[in-house]
Amino acid sequence: MKREIILVGTFHFKQDEELIQSKEDEIKELVDLLAKYKPNRIAVEWEKEEEYILNNEYKNFNGHYAIDEIQQIGFRLGQDLRHEKLHAVNWTGQLTQDDMTNLTQVIQNSYPDVLKTMEDSISNAPLIHSDSELINSFKKLNNTNAINESEKMYLSLVSVIDNKEELIGFNFLNKFLERELMIFKNTVDILINSPGERLLLLIGSDHLWQLTKLFEGIGWKVINPFSQTQLLNK
Repeated sequence: MKREIILVGTFHFKQDEELIQSKEDEIKELVDLLAKYKPNRIAVEWEKEEEYILNNEYKNFNGHYAIDEIQQIGFRLGQDLRHEKLHAVNWTGQLTQDDMTNLTQVIQNSYPDVLKTMEDSISNAPLIHSDSELINSFKKLNNTNAINESEKMYLSLVSVIDNKEELIGFNFLNKFLERELMIFKNTVDILINSPGERLLLLIGSDHLWQLTKLFEGIGWKVINPFSQTQLLNK
């Protein structure tokens, strides 16, 4: 049987902490939707080498969810489905904040077209709103248009060169894609001996454009739980 992955791009909740605190019922509605897909495994954006810490927190949960997507969605979903553990698949790799800061500075100084692509991507990015249900924000975040915008923005960096002729954009993308490949590998390893199982991966939406291609490339069925087709089938 073909392996299946429910690929869920998420917001990072700590960036909207006060808003998230007011949306507990909407988070439950979101988790209820994901639970209908009945994943056999749940993976989250947590460092692979620290999976034991993740599961120590999961198993010793005290009833108060931290304001982050891993606990608010991942913990709730795992508990609803009675999963004994969660899987950690993240790998930070060699990317640093300095890489992003230096690249952004060069773009602002010398690459107006790339800067416009970045600004357009940011201004068009879906947001969490107080007057819109959280599930609708997730639908927009996981929409093909949003994923394509993210891909366009990242790939626009490839030709950026600094004043020392360093391939600063290429090097950034190289590190970014290396990270994606490791997240991909860590996820594949979970089901390597489990054909026919269905895994849900909860991960920052910036990863969707590359991970979707990778999972489809090895023949996995990639499920977007927020697409209209999938919703009609539930």
